[in-house]
Amino acid sequence: MSERPHAGADHVTRRRFLGASVALTATVAAATALRCGDGKRRTQTTATPSPGPEPSRVPVATRGGVARVYNFAAMQYDTLDPHLTQMGPVVDMHAAVYSRVLRYDDERSLKIAPDLAAAMPEQPDETTYIIRLRENLTFHAAANHRYAYPKTAGRALTADDVKSSIERQMNRNSAQRSRFFRAGNWSVVDKMDVRDPQTLVITTKSPVAPFLSFLAGRHAFVIPREVADRTDQITNVNAIIGTGPFMLESFEAQREIRLRRNPSWFARDDAADDIGAGRPFLDGYEAFFSPQEDTFQRVAFERRIVDSTAFGDSAALGLERKTNLADIALDETDAGGMLACRLLLDRAPFRDDRVRRAIHLAIDRSALADLIYPQLDGKASAKLTGAIAPAMDAFAIAPDDLRRRPGYRTDAAGRDADRTMAKQLWTAALGDGAVNELRVLFTGVPKIIPDRGIDALVRQLRDVLGVNVNTATDGTGHALIAASYLRNIEGATEGVVPFTFALEDGGVDLDDWLYPQFRSGQPMNTYRLQDPQLDALLDKSRAEFDNDARRKIGLDAQDYLLAKVNARLEICAPIERRLTWGYLRNHPVPMWYGSTQALADVWLDTAHPAWRPRPT
Repeated sequence: MSERPHAGADHVTRRRFLGASVALTATVAAATALRCGDGKRRTQTTATPSPGPEPSRVPVATRGGVARVYNFAAMQYDTLDPHLTQMGPVVDMHAAVYSRVLRYDDERSLKIAPDLAAAMPEQPDETTYIIRLRENLTFHAAANHRYAYPKTAGRALTADDVKSSIERQMNRNSAQRSRFFRAGNWSVVDKMDVRDPQTLVITTKSPVAPFLSFLAGRHAFVIPREVADRTDQITNVNAIIGTGPFMLESFEAQREIRLRRNPSWFARDDAADDIGAGRPFLDGYEAFFSPQEDTFQRVAFERRIVDSTAFGDSAALGLERKTNLADIALDETDAGGMLACRLLLDRAPFRDDRVRRAIHLAIDRSALADLIYPQLDGKASAKLTGAIAPAMDAFAIAPDDLRRRPGYRTDAAGRDADRTMAKQLWTAALGDGAVNELRVLFTGVPKIIPDRGIDALVRQLRDVLGVNVNTATDGTGHALIAASYLRNIEGATEGVVPFTFALEDGGVDLDDWLYPQFRSGQPMNTYRLQDPQLDALLDKSRAEFDNDARRKIGLDAQDYLLAKVNARLEICAPIERRLTWGYLRNHPVPMWYGSTQALADVWLDTAHPAWRPRPT
C-alpha cells in the first residue's frame, strides 16, 4: 500500500455535468412521423431541454483491468428480478447485464436510440410499432450460466423474448401480478405479433405519446423467458442472464457486485469511430456497498483501493478534495431522485386533506435540505423539488418557482404565513378528535438521513402543530419500507406504514414520474390515492403528442398534487457529487440509478501519473 503523493490542492481537476442548469427551448425531438386516419400527419414528440456541453469521451488507449467503486448498487432488499424490484440501486446491476429494445442515449436531453433494435421502430400508423432486432443477439454464456441454465446460455435472443418480457408483466394470472410495478406501461398494448425471429409488431389500444420511452425505460429489460421459477420470480443469481456489456459473476447483498466483460456483446463496435471498437474495454467492474462511515471511504479512496466514491457528508467530500491528492476529479450532477415523505390516505388522520396540507405547510423543506445535505464551498447540495426532480427541467417545476409557493417559502413572512395556516388547518381538521401522535418510519440508508433528519422533523411538526412524533428507523436500510409499500398496494390493513421518510426513485419521461405514482390503481400508487380529476389529467398526458401541450398538462398535474392532494410530500433533490481518480476515463456521473450500460465506455489509463501507486 503506497503513501499518497504530495501535491498542492490546486492540482485537483473538476468535471461538472450540470444538467439542470440548461434552459428549456422549443426544440422538439421528433421520433417518427405517424400517419393518422384523417390523412394528417401526427409527430410523436419528446420534450427536449437544450443540452449543455456534453462531457467528451476519450478514445481508449489501454484495455483491461477491473474498475472498483463505492456505491449502493448492492442494496437489494426485495428481489433480484428486474421486473419486480422496487429498489433503484439494484437496477445499476441490471442495466449493465440486461438490454432494452431502445435506450436513452442521454437521459437529460431525453434522446432515445436503438439498443436491441437495429433501428428506431417503424410506425406505419399511430398505434403500430414494428420492431426489427439486430442480428447475432446472444445471451451470456459464462461458466456459471452454462452450468445452471445450459439451454439458455449462449442462445439467440429473439422477438419471442421481447414479447414474453412484456407479456409477463401484463399477466393477471401471475402469482406476482401485484409486484409488476411497470405493468401500467404495458397495459396500453392491444396485441403483439412475432413475424419472424427478428421482427415484433406491437399494436397499442390507442395512440400513446410516451410509448417509445416505455421501450427505453430504466426497467424495460428483456430477459430470457425460461429462467423464472414456478412462482414467476428470478431469485437465483445464476439466472441473471442478459445480453448487456457485462455478465454478473457474483452478487452479495449489502456487500458487493462483481461484473465481468461480455466478449460477445452485440454493441461492442458501435462506438468504433468515436472511442474505439471492442467494448467493453474493462475486464470487470466491482461495486462495493458504500460504507456509512466517511473516514473509511476517505482512506480507501486515498489509497486507491477504490477508483471512485461519493460521500454521505458533503463536508467529508470537501475535506478530501482539499487534501494533497494529485489529479482527482469532482463530478457532480442534479439527482434524478428525491427525498420525500409518503402518506397512506385511507386511514386517520391522513384521510383528511386538511391534515396532509397542514403537514405540508409545517415542514421547513429548506431547513431540512440544508441540514441533511450541507453546502459545499458555499454552494447548495440539494434543491427544492416538486413531484418531478429539477434535474428533469423539461417537465419539473423550477426550484425558484417553488420558493414562492406555500410550503416551500423561505422568507420570514412566508414561513410565518405557512405556519399560521398549518395550525388553522390542523385544528379545523381534528375538531374534537385530537391526534396525539404521528408515527414516521425513516430509511436507514444513507445514515445521514435519520441521523440529521429525525430530530429536525420531530421539532418542526411539534413546534407548528403541537403533535408528538414517534419515529423509527428501518435498520435494514429500506427493506421494511419496501415491504410496507407492497402491503399498501395489496390493500392490507396490517403491516402497512402510513408515514415514511426516504429517498424516492425518479424516472426520465414525464409519464415515469407521474402516471405510475399517482394514477388510481397503478402498482406504484402506495398512497391508495383515488382522484378522478387527477386521473383525467394523467390520462390526457398519455394521449397528448404536442410537446408544449404535454408539458403544460404535466405542470398542471404537479400543481394539482401540491394544492389538492399532498399524498407525497417532496422535500429536496440532492446534488450528486463524487470524487474520481483521473485514470478512470469516460466515467460520467449518472443522474440516477439504471444507466450503467455506459460502463462499456470506461477504461483505465495506465499511463496516467496517478495509476502507478494503485494496488492491482
